[in-house]
Amino acid sequence: MFRLPLLVLTTVIALAAAPARAGGVEAYCPELKWVLLAQPGGSAVQVIDVSRGVTPLSTLRSRPRGAVLAVHVQAASRRVWVLADNGLDAHDGFNGRVLGHWRAPEGVRLDRLEADAAGRLTAWSGARPFEAVQGAAMLVPAGARVSWR
Repeated sequence: MFRLPLLVLTTVIALAAAPARAGGVEAYCPELKWVLLAQPGGSAVQVIDVSRGVTPLSTLRSRPRGAVLAVHVQAASRRVWVLADNGLDAHDGFNGRVLGHWRAPEGVRLDRLEADAAGRLTAWSGARPFEAVQGAAMLVPAGARVSWR
């Protein structure tokens, strides 16, 4: 009787972060009780609700995306951000719909995703930060002024 809750609890504790590593990407969002999983070298992310058992919610896919490096969940909007070495995607966590795609600039290889205290995301390539700006086709250097002329 207590085996399933114990297994879920153990899995949740083990998935506390979303590191980029050879073993794939694993993350847990405690506010939503979501587990996110990407296979090693894979481009799809599985979103699983563990609030009442184990319920698959969606599979996040994007045709141009390379291997998944990191994921981040914005709990208030249920938006899932997926970083690959060739760009950043925003998805609706419930239905998997792609809300936005920002490709990496030419010659840039992304390696990690960080959120500040206000929830703004920054994609990093080594020591160079990049941001997803609404309306832009690619990630732009953090703090850069973008003109739409």
